[in-house]
Amino acid sequence: MPVYKYKAISEKGKHLEGAIDAESPKAATEKLKRQNIFLSSMREVKKGKTRRLFIFKGISTAELAVTTRQFSTLISAGFPLEASLVALSEQTEDARMSQVLTQVRDRINEGSSLASALKEHPNVFSDLYVNIVKAGEASGTLDIVLLRLSDFLEKQMALRSRVRSALIYPIFMSFIGGGVLFFMMTYVIPRIARIFEDSRRALPLITVVLIEISKFLSQNIVILFLLFTGVLFIAYRFSKTERGKMLFDRLTLRLPIFGRIARMILISRLTRTLGTLLASGIPLLEALEIGEAVVGNRVYVETLKGVRENVREGTSLAGPLRESGVFPPLVTRMITVGEQTGELEEMLAKIADIYDLQVETSVSTLTSLLEPVMILVVGAVIGFIVFAILLPIFDLTSTIGR
Repeated sequence: MPVYKYKAISEKGKHLEGAIDAESPKAATEKLKRQNIFLSSMREVKKGKTRRLFIFKGISTAELAVTTRQFSTLISAGFPLEASLVALSEQTEDARMSQVLTQVRDRINEGSSLASALKEHPNVFSDLYVNIVKAGEASGTLDIVLLRLSDFLEKQMALRSRVRSALIYPIFMSFIGGGVLFFMMTYVIPRIARIFEDSRRALPLITVVLIEISKFLSQNIVILFLLFTGVLFIAYRFSKTERGKMLFDRLTLRLPIFGRIARMILISRLTRTLGTLLASGIPLLEALEIGEAVVGNRVYVETLKGVRENVREGTSLAGPLRESGVFPPLVTRMITVGEQTGELEEMLAKIADIYDLQVETSVSTLTSLLEPVMILVVGAVIGFIVFAILLPIFDLTSTIGR
């Protein structure tokens, strides 16, 4: 079906830009009229082009979480599905989200289910989102599963935000410190070195070492930049291969301190995903399959594939997780209790909460330790540079004094 990009004015006088599927320009115009949207201009575009637009201009998790919670509120208040989507598309300030919701509503008007309509926008609505909505539609609990989805998105966003905010200062300090040191070694030191060379005096060893390092960096800056860029490019291309992904994921988990934090983040993400899916009525096997796509680490993906096969053969969830060796005893014991009491989804949510708190604590502790260490390292390097510069100056002034 052709896709048309349009510019229009809403009933409230708001300028809109979007895309709409229709058999013809006339049919597209009629669709917009039924939505009380008054057309200004319209042109046909390729469907693939429209989808690529969203790939590069994605919708934020925050916007999706807010929209999902509002959607749940409207459905629980008794609003019909189409009317809820109309209200959401008019309420949101994000033009891209408004466009997506309009296209979803058009699909529903054509007889599609909500899950099928959402599935046409994979860059906005993940497989987890679509499957939970599908389960909610089948069980008649769409408002409840949408509320769970909004909670899930908000908690994931909160964890990501806490980790990001905790790491901003160390990363910022690293860039600033590295930039200052690079400027000194490639610009300041070579000019001071000329003064020492003109004096034709023997220089202390520490000063000679500093000058030689500075010369090496200044004379080979282009080669070093190309070499650094080339290594990054090769590493990037290798990381896109299956072997490379597995290697990098294993190395990530084995890093001191950071590997432990990465494991906790992965476990939190996986258990919260599984808990949300199971609470929404998704079967365990299907939930594990979706969890493989969400977890994002090849080591855990391969582990979950083996766990899924064992569960399919009739074993419990905790058993193969314990045998895999990648899940801590706390996780497997809590899952065992959850399976025995019939409260697996609640236990998975508790595990996720525990690990969210551990991640926050570990990241806060790490950053509090990193800050003084970085200050000491940068201070030591700058102290070395200052001492190496001042030593021959003191030597020269003492000679003149005699």
